[in-house]
Amino acid sequence: MHPLLINAVIVNHNTSAFTELALRSILARHRADLPLRLTVLDNASEDDTAPLRACAAAYGVPVVQTGFDTHTANNSHGEVLTRFVRDNPHCSHYLLLDTDICFMEDDTVDTMLQELDAAKDAFAVCARFSWDGATEISVEEQQKNPDLYETRMHPGCALIRNTPLFRRVVDAVGMSAIYYMWPHGGEYLDTCKLMTRVMGTHGLRHVLSERMVLHFFSVSYEWDHEALRLESLYM
Repeated sequence: MHPLLINAVIVNHNTSAFTELALRSILARHRADLPLRLTVLDNASEDDTAPLRACAAAYGVPVVQTGFDTHTANNSHGEVLTRFVRDNPHCSHYLLLDTDICFMEDDTVDTMLQELDAAKDAFAVCARFSWDGATEISVEEQQKNPDLYETRMHPGCALIRNTPLFRRVVDAVGMSAIYYMWPHGGEYLDTCKLMTRVMGTHGLRHVLSERMVLHFFSVSYEWDHEALRLESLYM
């Protein structure tokens, strides 16, 4: 069992202004002694990264190149997260953060730690999402896209226990999006959805936090396939 240490990661993909906001918000909204180790992973972003780099340097947060760029054929987010988990085994928890989230409430991560500790059959706890910074996304919109909460651990703001089982699943399955090819059709599984299903075969689930974060959505990638655009409102 590792002592409390949270390895947090944000992936920048031509979203430097959003990443800077996410970085500033998490540091502004949490106590200075929270054992949080932040890393910004960058996909050779071609936007103006200077303000982000200056902010990160001021806070002592490393900005590390992933080896990917912004022109990959498919979304590299899941693979970047997979490699991060593989390369950083020495922590008690992982905190996955989308580049386009902003913390709105103080001590959100502390609350999520308590919630995860209380849910013994959970491998992760996810923050709720707001579009307007004041209210949660409506139930109607949640029902339109069950990938927000119900069917997968959304990596927008997810706190995960670092267990040997979780790392084995990530090592074997990964967290990338996949497309199942059934005999009479197909099924798209977004980032972390297959991993969530595999964790479920071990009796482990993800739970929702009482805390909420602002999520802008769809700032990193555009849908490449019209059929997928019609299936979901969000990336």
